[in-house]
Formats: sequence, structure tokens, C-alpha cells
Amino acid sequence: MVKLALVAIFPLVASGLSRGQTIGPTPAVKSGPATANESSQTDNRTGEIPTFHSQVQQVLVTVAVWKNAPRTTAWVPRNVVKERPDLADSMAMLPIASGLSASDFHVFDNGAEQRINYLEESDLPMRNASKQWFFYPQSRGTWGTSFDFIFGLTAPIATYTIGFTPAISQSGDCHTIRVVAGDNLVITNRDHYCTSDEGDPATAEESKLATQMEQFSKSGKRGAFKVSSRPFVFWSSRVLSLMRDNPSGFGPAAAPDAAHDTFLVVVHDSRAPAIVQIATEYELGMKYVKTDSLGTKYWNYPCPHDAAIHVLGTVYKANGEVATQFGDSYSCRNGGSSSQTLMDYGYDPPEGSKFSKDGVLIPTRFDSQVELLPGEYDVHVVVSDGSKFGQARIPLRVVPLDGRALTISDVALNGILRDTSWLLHDAALVSPAPLMPTPLVSKHAQFIPVPDSRIPKKTSLPIYFEIYEPLLATQSPEVYFRMKITNLKDNTVVMNTEPTSAAQCVTPGNVVVPIALNVDTDKLPSGEYKLEVQASDSAGRTSEWRMAKFEVQ
Repeated sequence: MVKLALVAIFPLVASGLSRGQTIGPTPAVKSGPATANESSQTDNRTGEIPTFHSQVQQVLVTVAVWKNAPRTTAWVPRNVVKERPDLADSMAMLPIASGLSASDFHVFDNGAEQRINYLEESDLPMRNASKQWFFYPQSRGTWGTSFDFIFGLTAPIATYTIGFTPAISQSGDCHTIRVVAGDNLVITNRDHYCTSDEGDPATAEESKLATQMEQFSKSGKRGAFKVSSRPFVFWSSRVLSLMRDNPSGFGPAAAPDAAHDTFLVVVHDSRAPAIVQIATEYELGMKYVKTDSLGTKYWNYPCPHDAAIHVLGTVYKANGEVATQFGDSYSCRNGGSSSQTLMDYGYDPPEGSKFSKDGVLIPTRFDSQVELLPGEYDVHVVVSDGSKFGQARIPLRVVPLDGRALTISDVALNGILRDTSWLLHDAALVSPAPLMPTPLVSKHAQFIPVPDSRIPKKTSLPIYFEIYEPLLATQSPEVYFRMKITNLKDNTVVMNTEPTSAAQCVTPGNVVVPIALNVDTDKLPSGEYKLEVQASDSAGRTSEWRMAKFEVQ
């Protein structure tokens, strides 16, 4: 029997999640949603396309803090020390500095001390783990990789997310950040931020590689290694709000209320472009790479000067013109810099972090997003290690949004679910820029789509979709959804639910209803299936059916 469970408060699914840190349970509305008198996207009488920008002045930085004191093994469970006395010395570490307040920190932006207006502590406890996903947000997209733990005992870390708003009069595109906490050892997640996304001028070598990737995108070649990619169309965007309603009331003795850390969910004007999130994964056989016994790939450390991964995505219109592009590079040098800083202080990064003495974990996925008007497209994603190339090519159709009708987004099947407490750390890597792509969040669960729609037998199927209910702008209708799964081998329906209430995911006044589900598919035999979702409301309206296919292996 197939079952589904609404992920209202998703349990912690990966080691390293902070149970004390949460994002507010109910998102707030940042701007007015689509209303009944708005014209549809195909009826753009003004000839202009509305654009939406998020301008954030708040800067966040995450720091790990240890006391300047003798190393200790007090954090190691006694049974571990007893079973492995040979590891006692290697597990000795500096004691963590927990319980600090805003008055214990001094933050400097371009050398000028700043007033701290946000502080939140997140202590990651000693824990046992088997596998974890690590994500590294950058201004153009988010990189990620998974890691299998050989020895899953991880030391506790006291981390603090610190926020400040630099003076407008400060000049320069890039600013240095320095954080001091008395005589404690402080390691920051970054030492600078930039207010523009232009970056450094491309070198001749980088320009040559970009040209090669563009040429490869136009070819019909798949390349030397496997690349898989998949686009998902949504009509909403999200901004993580980290400021209190009254920031001036913040003082050293008053920590901000976590309930003020909310997601602002915005539905686009019906004439605006859709948000298309593109998930890409790749399997590389790259130079300067070594693989451990569990198959995890590393760059050698110290990093070779040109060890990097490059992604270029090009979206072509039906007539062959380029509609838009996206892309980014991830350098081994960037990934290994924090590792060297830690080792300069005589501290070995805990096993399971993205750094180690032996190498730097190589990202295996890249997520980004673009804006597209309704139409037919081809998405080409090229991945390169600087010498070899791989490519995925995917057709894409963006249908118009009717701002007056009950509507449903694409259904994203299969993915990674994690607690939203991680998003505060993610935001601290890129602020004042917004997270890219905008997070897919339903209550306390973040859904990260993957391009692979195959799932193992005896597992559940995570899914994500959004319902757009214009009546929620001014009324309080009941919103429902129903699902059915069909075995494509013989067209038998193996699941057909009655309308299920989406009340847990409804925010009054917000027309976006984001829904994350875990569909219990562990009883399904191997084969190909299609899943269909439809929305309805108490006003008697129903949406179209949205369909996505998956395979049980």
C-alpha cells in the first residue's frame, strides 16, 4: 500500500543539524500577490515585463570559536577512548567557546568596527554519522557533494552567526571582514564579501575555456563524462529575512528571537518570467584527483593551481537563439583555504568536514536558476575540469501562468530533504547577496531536487510542488490536493488518494502554498511509474493535473 506523509516539521536527516536553531514556522508575505484583476502572462498590454529585485543590506558571517586553552579529549565518549586508546592523542582538541554574547565579539568591515545587530549560536554536538550532504553556496549557484564517514565520531563545534549592516558611505565593491572574540581562536567562514557580482576580470586561459565550453554546448556531443540535469518551473521566489522587527532594540543581553528568521514567499506578477531551477549532477574522472576506499573524490592538497570545476548552462529558444545563460566555477584553492587556516593554528579539521589534511572534497552537483518567459526551450549544461567536457541536453516547456486561476507548479520528484536550520549558514556564505537558487521550503523542510528520478526499492519518494491560490489574498478558502500513481507497465493505478487538506502549509494572505511530501513507495515493485497531482479548493475550483515520472529499481 502506498502512503504519503506531509512533511510539516521534517526530522533531522543529516548529521550536523542544529536542533536549537530554527527558521520561523510561518512565512510572511513581502509583497502583494497576484490578484483577480491582473491580466494573464499572455495579455501583456503594456509591452513591459515586470522585474523583481531583492536588495539586502544585511551582512552575515559565521564563525567557529575555540578557547585559547590546552587541548582536551573530554569531548570523546569514555567507551571510545577505552576501545581506541591509540587515537586519544589525535582526538585532543581545543575546548569550544560556547555561551558567548554580542558583547564578546568585535566585527570589522574594511577595518571599521561594526554594530552587531544579529547573533545566533549553534552548537553542533558530538555525533555519529554515516553520510552527509555538504552545500557550498556562491553568488551564481550552490555546489554540493556527499561524503561517507569512515569513522563517524565528530567533535563538537561552537558556531555563531553574526549580522551587521555596514554604513552606506563605505566605498568599494569588495569589503574585508575580521571577527575578534577576546583571545579565543576564531575561524570565519569567509574573510570578505562583494557588493557586486562582476568578479575579477577573466584571465586569457579562463576566456579560452569559456569559449570552448560555448562551442561544446552547440555540438551534439555528450563528452568524456556523464552529466545529468533537470529543470523545474515555479512561479514564486523566496527571501530569507534575518532582521528583527525592531533592530534598534538589540543589545548584548538580548538575543534575537528565532521566530523572526522567516521566509518571505513572493508570487510573481502573472506577466513576469517564471523561475526555473536547474539541478545538475556529474561524474568526473579529473586530473589531480584521488579516490578513497568509499569512492569519495578529492583534489590533492595543497591544491594544484588549475584544479577546478566549471559549469556553463545555455538556454536556447526554439529558433536556436540564446535566451539566457548561467554558470560558475569552483576552485580547489577556494575550498582548501579554510583548511590551511585551521592547520596554521595547529588544529586538524574534524573528519567529515569538507576539508582534510589529505585533500579537498570535490563538488558533484551544481544548482542554479534562470528566469524564462513562456515558450519552448532546450537547456544545455556543460561541465568541464579545464581539459575534458561533458554535456546534458534537456527540452523545457514553460507554460503561462493565469494569475486568476487555481494553479499548480511542476512536481519535483526525488531529492534531498534537510532541516531549514542549515539555511542560516548558507545565507552567511553569500550575504548581502540572496541565496541562489532560492530555497524550496515547506515549513521546516528544505527540498533540494535532483535530476535522477530513479529510486531504490523499499524506500520513500520525496516530492515537492507549489499550489497558487489567488483567493488566499483576500479570503480563507480551504485548499486541497490529491495524488495518484500509475504503473506504466500495465496502466494500473496503484495509488489514488482522496483530496488531502493543505491547511498546514497555508499562510493567510499568501497565495503560495509550498508542499513537501514523503510518499511511501517501499511496497512498489521494480518498474516505471507516473505520479500525478491536482489541487482543489472549497470554492469548487480545480487545477490541471501535473505529472512526473519515476522509476523503482
